[in-house]
Amino acid sequence: MKILVANNCVPFVRGGAEHLAEALTEKLNEFGHQAMLVRIPFRWEPPAKILESMLACRLMRTPNVDRIIAFKFPAYYLPHDNKFLWLVHQFRQVYDLWGTPYQGMVETPENLAVRRSIIEADNTYLREARQIPSEVLYPPLLETKHFRFGETGNYIFCAGRITSSKRQYLLVEAMQHTRTNVRLVIAGKSEDTADAQQIAKLIAQHNLAGRVTVIDRFISEEEKAAYFADALGAAYIPFDEDSYGYVTMEAFYSGKPVITTTDSGGILQVVRDGETGYVAEPKPAALAAAMDRLFDDPAKARNLGRAGYDLIQNMGLTWEHVVSTLTAA
Repeated sequence: MKILVANNCVPFVRGGAEHLAEALTEKLNEFGHQAMLVRIPFRWEPPAKILESMLACRLMRTPNVDRIIAFKFPAYYLPHDNKFLWLVHQFRQVYDLWGTPYQGMVETPENLAVRRSIIEADNTYLREARQIPSEVLYPPLLETKHFRFGETGNYIFCAGRITSSKRQYLLVEAMQHTRTNVRLVIAGKSEDTADAQQIAKLIAQHNLAGRVTVIDRFISEEEKAAYFADALGAAYIPFDEDSYGYVTMEAFYSGKPVITTTDSGGILQVVRDGETGYVAEPKPAALAAAMDRLFDDPAKARNLGRAGYDLIQNMGLTWEHVVSTLTAA
């Protein structure tokens, strides 16, 4: 089958959805299909530009394609008679992020009109997708062999794109409240200069330069695996995430416990307080206490990480299941 995998993109910005689209394309080809990935450039500032992206997707045609598998807004607007959705998420700013600090749109009459247009278009064009019995299709990692159990170090590792909704800044704020010598390593490309500047300001303000390391770039898979392997634990504290996140899986495959927060959403499916990590209130002092608990008891940290590894193994996440589901008749 000739399959087009469709996703949006912001040039030179990568995250979990980009990784997932690439992984699916690779696996579809491995399982005997002809698959290619199409990345549709997307811009949301100013908000009026969103409407242009929506229209562009509706005007695109995809000849010589047997099936489209679409991920995110507005890529799922592509017209096709055999369109499947592996819906990562819609444009969250007008749905679950509306009314939160991460809304990203000032409530002007013009922006409210944009919001209405997005919701109306979603209600119209999402119905074009093939209607089949649906399920929550959990994404496996593309590769797991490079992740390994290493030493139990003295740092909490926080990997992933640096942006306000991922809340790395909260972890930096937490470091001023720790009573132990725990360290924090943040690795990932900042989404914009404001995110990087906020973290740099907090580090300077609280004299944390000796205890907080920020690697503001995309690190390689090998670097990431090495940081996970020798960490004390990992932290992933996004606001209301819609899945458990690649970072969580990577930590568990490395035998590391994960610190998350009570409002982090889908991660709470696998990060269970006192079982596979710690779940804290999204407040600096509470996060600091969770870091200190790991530092105080390295043996407990190892046990929590091992339990996370066992949990992921028992979930039966396979690419064979993903591909067979998305290529069903």
